[in-house]
Amino acid sequence: MPRIPLICLPLLLLFSPVAVLGQTQLSATNRIYNQNELKADLQFLKRKLEKIHPGLYRYTSKPALNIFFDSLYHSIDRPMDEQRFFRLITLLHAKIGDGHTMLLPSEATTDHNNKKGRFLPFTLTYLNGKLHIVENNSADSSIEKGEEIVRINGEGIDTIMSQLLKRQIRDGYNQTYPIWILNHYFAAYYSFAYGLPAQFFLELRNQKGELQKKQITALTKDSIKFIHQSRYPVTTDRGITLEKIKDGTTAILTIKSFDPDLLQSRYKQDYTALIDSVFTVLKRDQTTNLILDLRDNQGGDFEPGRYLLSYLLLNPARYLLNGEESRVIQPKTNHFTGKLFVLINGGSFSNTAIVSACLERDKRAVFIGEETGGNKHIISGDPTEISLPNTHIRGFISTTTFQITNGNNDGHGIIPAYPILPAIGDVLMGKDVLMARALELIAE
Repeated sequence: MPRIPLICLPLLLLFSPVAVLGQTQLSATNRIYNQNELKADLQFLKRKLEKIHPGLYRYTSKPALNIFFDSLYHSIDRPMDEQRFFRLITLLHAKIGDGHTMLLPSEATTDHNNKKGRFLPFTLTYLNGKLHIVENNSADSSIEKGEEIVRINGEGIDTIMSQLLKRQIRDGYNQTYPIWILNHYFAAYYSFAYGLPAQFFLELRNQKGELQKKQITALTKDSIKFIHQSRYPVTTDRGITLEKIKDGTTAILTIKSFDPDLLQSRYKQDYTALIDSVFTVLKRDQTTNLILDLRDNQGGDFEPGRYLLSYLLLNPARYLLNGEESRVIQPKTNHFTGKLFVLINGGSFSNTAIVSACLERDKRAVFIGEETGGNKHIISGDPTEISLPNTHIRGFISTTTFQITNGNNDGHGIIPAYPILPAIGDVLMGKDVLMARALELIAE
């Protein structure tokens, strides 16, 4: 069964820090590689990309990408450890513009850092150019949620975010997915670019606008988890949920993944059986409005996406325009015929973006939120894994192109008819402004 495996990769990255810029460096061997070894790895990576990737020059022309590779080659002007080299070559992510093609630290470094890495102990969110603390998992309980981080170890947040964002994977020219990644995994990605300092010297701005300085001790992931569990209530989570409101005329269907194996192992949910039961209930209750929440759904297999669409589409339609998945989707006899509202954000990626694009292509839904992280025109997937011969940095390179829609590829995802980004106050209060807007539209 074709799939675009991405869901697990950010989790692999979460505690795979890459330390540079003179900070504390953790690695498996502390080995320093000479320039010839590093240049050989870069040339190996270039050859593999040119040989394997079907859309390498989709967003950066071949002459321009060759010039960029030359600049990376000439930047190797001194010996480096794996981590410093990793920081250099991850600049390729934005040039390639394929969210399924990425570089990861070596397995040895990943394992080493999983066990011994110490991180910035906060859950953060980046909104409107400001970085706010959402959860404080540090030993200093006086720091309140909502406080803005202005500087970390003397460097301004604008500079830090610029450095981190330019190294994130993405589809095309999209910016919502890179921001989504940092909102969920800031501590790990900060360590990729700035290392693993034992202490963080922070400049904070509280909600009164007052500045204060704090020194925070870096913590292991186990310590962060322990403090988090002691301060914040444990919430039960489900992969797929159905909520009925307004006497059954409106329903909310939330799908957090299109990976049936993940849904089964993590939530003990059978995707196909559950989707069948959901639409049986909607038909029985004569539901006229459905809110489909696809936020933070990073994708999974093609077949679950096709199956959902068989209940949502009003007319036969193709899933993809090329390959096996170009076969026509036939609507189910009990498919939903009412009004459909879809909530999307930067984490709506990969197969979720394909599902959204099919709904948009057939003018089936009203979209609310922010641009999907996944491209709506064309993507690449089915990556194969490589290992650079000297540093053993791992790479995943897409092998297949999937055409979703015809027309000009502008390098972006689904642009919602009702663009909404929550304010920091909404986030802190747990106010779901996207859901509120959907309910307002239904009430109009």
